[in-house]
Amino acid sequence: MTHGPSHHLSGRLPRRALRRALLGVIAAALTLSGCTRDGGDRSPEGRTASAPVPEGDAFYDPPHPLPPGKPGTVIRQRPYAPPEAALTPPSHTVLVMYLSTGTDGKPVAASGLVTVPDGPAPAGGRPVAAVDHGTLGIGSACAPSRIPAFAGLQDSSPVGKLLARGFAVVQPDYIGLGVTGIRHPYLDGESAAHATLDIVRAARAIDPGSGPATLLYGGSQGGHAALWSAHHAAVYAPDVDLKGVVANAPAVGFEWMPALFAQQDATATAYTEVFLLLVNGAAAADPAVRPAELLTPAGLAAADRVWTRPCMAADPGLPPASDILRPGADLGPLNAALKRSATGEVVVTVPVLLPQGGNDVLSNLNQTLARELCDKGVNLEFAYYADQGHTIGDGPLDDAIAWMDARRLGTPTAPSCRF
Repeated sequence: MTHGPSHHLSGRLPRRALRRALLGVIAAALTLSGCTRDGGDRSPEGRTASAPVPEGDAFYDPPHPLPPGKPGTVIRQRPYAPPEAALTPPSHTVLVMYLSTGTDGKPVAASGLVTVPDGPAPAGGRPVAAVDHGTLGIGSACAPSRIPAFAGLQDSSPVGKLLARGFAVVQPDYIGLGVTGIRHPYLDGESAAHATLDIVRAARAIDPGSGPATLLYGGSQGGHAALWSAHHAAVYAPDVDLKGVVANAPAVGFEWMPALFAQQDATATAYTEVFLLLVNGAAAADPAVRPAELLTPAGLAAADRVWTRPCMAADPGLPPASDILRPGADLGPLNAALKRSATGEVVVTVPVLLPQGGNDVLSNLNQTLARELCDKGVNLEFAYYADQGHTIGDGPLDDAIAWMDARRLGTPTAPSCRF
C-alpha cells in the first residue's frame, strides 16, 4: 500500500545514505525531554500473597527471592491514574510487576501498564493489544510507567485508539526498565519479546475478560520489539493467539555501527551516543561482550554515565570517535550480539504492517527491510506516508489501528506483499 510517491529501493545503500540513516537512529533514541521519577498513583492497593504493595517508586524494587510461577505471573499491582492520563473511554489502568525471562534464561521481574475497558467483555473475550515503546533511555527510571507524560494514556495515542475499539492494552517497560537491579539489554530482540509476551499473559490474570486474540504495535525501538515478539511468539508463548503486528519505522541498521567506529572516522562522532547505548545493551544481554575490553578509558567512562544520566538527555562530554574503541579491540562478540537482534533477522508468520514516513531518514532502510522480509515469505504490507516523519501522526495511526482491528476480526489480508 503506497500513500505518496515511492522511493527507489535498493539492497545496498551508498555511504552517505548509511550515515543519514544512522543519524535517524540517534534522532529517535535521543529526543531531548525531561524525565521524572513519579511512579503514578501512590495510593497502595491490593496485596501479594504475603506483603503489602509498596508505595511510590518502591513498587519497582522486586522481591527477593522472586515468587514461584510461570512467565506472566503477576507479582504485584496497583491502580495507576496520574494527572497526565486523559482517556475518554471508560477504563482503568494498573501498574503491574510480573514474572518474565531474563537474558540468562532465568526468571526475572518486569513492569508495565495494563489498561482495560470498563464493563463486561464480549463473547470470546476482549482482544489484547501490546504497545511497545520507543527509546527513552536505558536507566531503570527510563520506563513509560515511571514517566506519566510518556505513558500514552491519551485518546490520540495508540493506547487510546485501541481502547476505543474494545482492546485491553498492555505496555511493557521492557526488561531492566522500570524494575530496579537489572540492566536493560537495549535492542536485544529476545528480551523485548519476553517482556512483551509475558505482560500479555499477565493481562489475563488482571482482566479475566481478556481473551487469547492478540495484536502487537510498536514504533522505533518498539517496532523492533514488536517484530521480535512476533518472531518468538509461537515457541515462547504458544498460548498467545497472535493475529498480526504493526511495526512503525522499526530500529534498523544498528548492527553496522561497530564497523563505522572501527574506521575511527570523524564522521562517526555524531553517532557516539547511540553506539554506547548499543555496547551497554549488548553487554547486558551477552556476557561475552565486555565494554572494558572494547572501549578506551574515556569511552568506558561515557558508557558508564549512560546508565545513570537523566532519561532522553544527551551527554555533552562525549569523546570523539577516535577515542572510543581500544586499538585492536576484538569486535567479534559485539558484532555477533548485534547481528542476532538485527531487525532483518526476524521470521514472522503472522501479517505485518510496516508504516513508514517519507521525512524519516530511516525511510530508505526500512523500505529495503520490507523487501527483505517479503523475500523471506512474510505477509507484509508497506504503508508509505510521504509527509510523515519518524513517528506517524493521526491519520496514518488511524490506518494502523484499523488494520489491527481487521486482523482481530479475521478479515483476510492480501496473499502476498503489498507496496
